[in-house]
Amino acid sequence: MKLSVTLKYLIGGCFEMEITAEEMKKTMQKIYDLLDEVTPVNFDCGVLCGEVCCAYDEGEYRNKDLVLYLLPGEELMYEDSDYFDVYYIDPKELDYPRSWKDDVFIVECNNPPHCDRSIRPIQCRTFPLVPHISKDGQLHLILDENEFPYECPIIRDHIKLNDDFVQVTYKVWKMLISNPNVYSLILFDSRRRDNKRKGYEIVI
Repeated sequence: MKLSVTLKYLIGGCFEMEITAEEMKKTMQKIYDLLDEVTPVNFDCGVLCGEVCCAYDEGEYRNKDLVLYLLPGEELMYEDSDYFDVYYIDPKELDYPRSWKDDVFIVECNNPPHCDRSIRPIQCRTFPLVPHISKDGQLHLILDENEFPYECPIIRDHIKLNDDFVQVTYKVWKMLISNPNVYSLILFDSRRRDNKRKGYEIVI
């Protein structure tokens, strides 16, 4: 486990000083707390799909293979958890930007969908919104059914997301992309998405 991370993760590269893992964990908790204050819709959307995003089990995908990629520093949130296992992968083994030099952490729930929601990853908290950087460098949040191996009723049925959820999620991703690694990954995914020329809906 890394014992320090750079402050530029949230300060947009203005500082290069090191902060402790404990300080970074507190920062990640603040992000989690922000997202805990909002919900995508005013009902349990898992009822619509049988919590498919937590326990997809079809074809090549199995619950035991259902993992989520963590953002830098997020791995610290799972140090003492009995509900999740954390692994790291060399970025050279993944379809990641060449500029990404650090290990990539993934998290796996031991018994989906019965996981500890209090430490669910940022990708879960901001679902179904996906960050996208346009060719002119603007951050957007989009809905893109091509991003997932399953069908999300919110996207399929064009269910309106709560405005506060959209705004808070946008604020969080603006913070997150101040980390050069996160920015390069989102930019990498965005250009690949545009090159596929498959439609997606810009929410903000």
